[in-house]
Amino acid sequence: MYKHALSFFLLCFNLVASSQNWDIDLLRKVNSNRTSSATTLFNLASNSAYIVPFAYPVLSFAVGKIKKNNPLVRESFYSAVSLGTASLFSYSIKIMSKRPRPYNAYPNQLQFDKPSKTYSFPSGHTTVAFCTATSMALYYNKWYVTVPAYAWACSVAYSRMYLGKHYPTDVIGGIVLGMGIPFLLHFCKPINVLVDKAGKGLLKY
Repeated sequence: MYKHALSFFLLCFNLVASSQNWDIDLLRKVNSNRTSSATTLFNLASNSAYIVPFAYPVLSFAVGKIKKNNPLVRESFYSAVSLGTASLFSYSIKIMSKRPRPYNAYPNQLQFDKPSKTYSFPSGHTTVAFCTATSMALYYNKWYVTVPAYAWACSVAYSRMYLGKHYPTDVIGGIVLGMGIPFLLHFCKPINVLVDKAGKGLLKY
């Protein structure tokens, strides 16, 4: 299944790579006319993808154990597995696609700060942000959780383009991957049973 999923994403990458013009044109529009205040704001949004996705399962586990809330402990495990799986897929696809960052492919045409060391497709920040937002939405199933969670994830996705780090198709790939993994873990019965069995054994919920 892992190889099939990677092949699917590489096929998608080949399709979007053939339509490069609209991709870079849209990125230029998003990235142009940057201001210092907006850049600061979107840097914060982008950097939050290093904190929120990893804090969520840890806090869910801690609160679940303290309050003896087994469903919340279960959620901490599912969100952690979703995050780890999505991150693994994202990194693997980057290595296989080897898509250059837009500022490398189009030098002197984009505004950006520090260059990144990894490849471009898909956006890892977007992947983990949408993975976390989807985990929250599936567990809480309340609009007042779902709307802010996805608003935050969208701000991370947009920040990656505004900061000149990713093409729109990199972001789209991250959204599909980030949303797809939690749905797969929750609704694909063989995988759901396997994950739940592992979680009960490890966390005793």
